[in-house]
Parts: sequence; structure tokens; C-alpha cells
Amino acid sequence: MNCLQNLPSDFRSSVSPLLGGFGGNHRDPSWSSLKMMLPFKANDPKCRLVLEAVSDSAEMSGVSKKEEEKSDEYSQDMTQAMGAVLTYRHELGMNYNFLRPDLIVGSCLQTPEDVDKLRKIGVKTIFCLQQDPDLEYFGVDIKSIQAYAKTFTDIEHIRCEIRDFDAFDLRMRLPAVLSTLYKAVKRNGGVTYVHCTAGMGRAPAVALTYMFWVQGYKLMDAHKILMSKRTCFPKLDAIRNATIDILTGLKKKYVTLTLKDKGFSTVEISGLDIGWGQRIPLTLDKGTGFWSLKRELPEGQFEYKYIIDGEWRHNELEPFTGPNKDGHTNNYAKVVYDPTSVDGTTRERLTKEDPELLEDERSKLIQFLETSSEAEV
Repeated sequence: MNCLQNLPSDFRSSVSPLLGGFGGNHRDPSWSSLKMMLPFKANDPKCRLVLEAVSDSAEMSGVSKKEEEKSDEYSQDMTQAMGAVLTYRHELGMNYNFLRPDLIVGSCLQTPEDVDKLRKIGVKTIFCLQQDPDLEYFGVDIKSIQAYAKTFTDIEHIRCEIRDFDAFDLRMRLPAVLSTLYKAVKRNGGVTYVHCTAGMGRAPAVALTYMFWVQGYKLMDAHKILMSKRTCFPKLDAIRNATIDILTGLKKKYVTLTLKDKGFSTVEISGLDIGWGQRIPLTLDKGTGFWSLKRELPEGQFEYKYIIDGEWRHNELEPFTGPNKDGHTNNYAKVVYDPTSVDGTTRERLTKEDPELLEDERSKLIQFLETSSEAEV
């Protein structure tokens, strides 16, 4: 029985492209049933669509409980960090979707044999955005995959790292990552496979940016195509801000954080421009009695928190937010440029929901991609 028959007709038509999206999984088509949940209201007022691949017992018989638990944990972390309910089942193997005949977004390669699968569908460039901790978490041997890809002359494996679940790192890395991708596509032609771990955050964002900067799409037109093909949640603000960063000259300003010493042993900050999973120590000036940290930041608002002798707290003498949805109060630093300047008007126009690049702006982006240093590791 078709699991969509009991759903309203307009909902069936809206989700049917997503059901076809898992056709890129190279396992027997009987490996899963698809469990659909109706859109619901989350903290974000927009509805979210939950698409969960649920393996049937025949396919999962060779999968260990540990592998399932790792996928569960990763999916929970992804949902919490991304602000959308997303599910990734690593144990089911590589899955992907064509956004265009020449562009694919998918999950990570897991074995050298996955290189063969991609060669069969015309892939010339495998573009990996994972960091080493991502690979280690699921036990992926990236070196064996890279070594196997090098045995062929018709496919190239490239790594350009972006930190998982980190919209700011995505913003800051997009210019160099897109430069590397742009040059690889020009060099190799054919079909390009862009992937992160689950293919639901970083990879869709990079592919979307490529469509926006290089292939002539309006941002939301490209986003509509993406969402019709694959369940994912790319950070659109990171793409908008990266676009503006390039077009306004990648400007930054120095910001200094200070905290009066009260006999502390160590003071660190998390958040800001390094992400909540990282920490940077502050330096104590015994002459002034203040801990301080100087950072160079692009335009925007950056939340952070102090870790003082291991305890997380905010400084009430610096700007701070009200409690967020998780009940946390954070400090923030805000970098603002003159809104009446040329760069200010450019930023105002391109921060709108559906920015459209002017012809000279797209030319400037292409020129940047052609001349910028690459980000390959």
C-alpha cells in the first residue's frame, strides 16, 4: 500500500519529489520504508518537514547496534544545531540527489567502492567538505578512498574542510571553498559530487552558493530546486553574508573583549567567530588587572560566552542578550559599517530574502573565484 494515500492530496504532491530523492542509495530498493510526518510548528514559526528513512529488518540484519546508535546521536546533534529535524542513517550507505545534470549533493563516501559508483554516473570531481573528526566519528578511511580515486585519470577527489554545524565558519570558508570548486569544475568538467557527512547542511550550502554565484540563479530559485530534490537545511544567511563579504572587499574590524580579574586562574571565550565547540584563552594584564582578547571580525553580530575557571558565564558589563530558547544568556559583539555608504546599500539589498546579483556583481564574484587562493587540504 502506498504510504502517501492517507495524506491530503496537496501534501502528497509537495513531498513526492523528496521520496524519489533516496534513489541514489545504491542498495536494494527494498532496504527501507519511508516514514513521513506532517509539517509541525517548531521554535521557528516556519513548518518543518521530517523525512526519516527507516530500515526494514532484512537490510539491517548486518548492521550493529553501535552503528545505529552513532547515526541516532549524529541526527540528534544535527537537529539541535541546525534548528530543523533531520535524520541521517550512515549505516544505509551513500545517498545523493542530482540538482542539475552536472551537480549532485550527497552524503559521504564510505568505501573505495563508492568511487566506482560515482564514476558510473559520470562524476569527474568528488568534493569533500568533511573534517577529520567527522570521518573518525563514523570510521571512514578517507586515505583509502583518496588513494583509490588517484588510480583513475577520469576522476579527482578534493577536500575543502568546513566545520560541521557552524554557520559562521561556513560564511568565512565559502569564498576559498567556492574558488577551489570553481577551478575544479573548469578543470574536470562532467558531473560534480559535493558532499559533507549527511549531505544536509554544508554540501547543500556549497552547491547552492555555486548555483547562485556561478550558474546564474537567483538565490531562492536555486533553493527551491534544492528543496524539491533533497531534504536538507542550508544556512542561507551564511551564503548572503559571504556574498556581501566578497563584494564589499572582505572588510573586518578589530574588537577587544575585556574582563576585570577577580583572582581567576583561567579565562576563555567560546562562540564569537570560532563556534561554540571551540575555546580561545584571554590574556591577563597584571598591570591593569584585566583579561583581554583582540579579534578581527567581519560585519555582523557575534554571540559569545566566557568560561572562567571552567564555569560558563556572561559579563554583565558588556552587551548581552536576553535568555534564548534554551534559557542561555550570552554576550555579543556587533560590527557595523556606515549604512549610507556604497557598501552599506549593497549589504542592505543583498541581505533581503531573495537577493539578485547585478551583472557586474556576478562578474566580480567570478573574478574573485578565479584569482583567490584555494582551500584544498
